Amino acid sequence: MRRKQSARYLLLVALVVTIGGVILSSPASGAPVISDHKANRAVNALIRPDLIRAEIVTFNSGEVGDNRVDRGVVRKLRGRQLTLAERDGTIVQVKLSSATQIRIDGRKGTPKFVRRGMRATVTRAGNAAVTWLYVTRTLPDRSLLKVRALLSAGFVRTEVVSWTGGMLLDSRADTGVIDSVDGASMTLLEADGASVQTQFDSALAVWINNRASSTADLAAGMRVTTIGNGDGVVSEVWAYGKKPGAGKR
Repeated sequence: MRRKQSARYLLLVALVVTIGGVILSSPASGAPVISDHKANRAVNALIRPDLIRAEIVTFNSGEVGDNRVDRGVVRKLRGRQLTLAERDGTIVQVKLSSATQIRIDGRKGTPKFVRRGMRATVTRAGNAAVTWLYVTRTLPDRSLLKVRALLSAGFVRTEVVSWTGGMLLDSRADTGVIDSVDGASMTLLEADGASVQTQFDSALAVWINNRASSTADLAAGMRVTTIGNGDGVVSEVWAYGKKPGAGKR
């Protein structure tokens, strides 16, 4: 996924959107460990009407899922090869299969009704054939409900590219357990075994157990959700747990 540095305020404005829950998973087992609606809302807010594309990684029953989403205007459909033009000028070619589920304005459809100029959203597993195609001829476009459904049990991380305020906005959300942290950076261990290093934005906002806090109160072992940009600079941290020694005298 192409990455571009974007203005921090655009990300914060985008996160005002408030859409329901997602369950996050522990690195050890993949079992749900976080269900706080505030952190969930921040993650869901990344999937907005100006979405261009996204990659959503999940971990369930020991299996890593790589879910890819693309949205654009249909340029052509030749055989089972679908070509989309995305908002930032990217041209994407994906393959349909006999198993591809097709919806046109919410109703079951077939490839013969897909026309040039229609708005389309596709989801697929990695580079495999499209699993789901939603084509919109009239508003509202309800495809985002399907995309948000990918932020479900086993969610690990997502990177989202959208078009906000005339600029490309590359956003990222991660979930995991803090491996190490200092005043400027943090390393997360994620459910699929990935070790992810992040840097803190100069205006970082930290919440611990839903209370405003600071990086000084973050500690190894806490479960966290981070929101930032595609370059690994974090602007929000939602942490859950207790710092070792806290409350002792």
